[in-house]
Amino acid sequence: MKHKGDRQLLEFTLKKRQRSPFSTVSLELKKTDPKKSRFTMNVYADDHTIEKKDRSLGEPLQFYTGRDKQLYEVVVFTVSKDEISGYLATPK
Repeated sequence: MKHKGDRQLLEFTLKKRQRSPFSTVSLELKKTDPKKSRFTMNVYADDHTIEKKDRSLGEPLQFYTGRDKQLYEVVVFTVSKDEISGYLATPK
């Protein structure tokens, strides 16, 4: 039996202006605001760029990608001056 809800969690730490590949997507941190715990990042998937602007900590950033349009989710837990860290949940 196939488990459709199975997820794989990939932890990451992104630095500003550094594009990092994870699974079939790439993430790039554009700017941070540690005082307000906000950040802006670009998600590169399927030859598209998705800008996630002024997002806050703990907010799930969801998008669909791939041939089967499967759900990916990014959650950020810490924001500092030039980097963020969190996890990317991908389908297995």
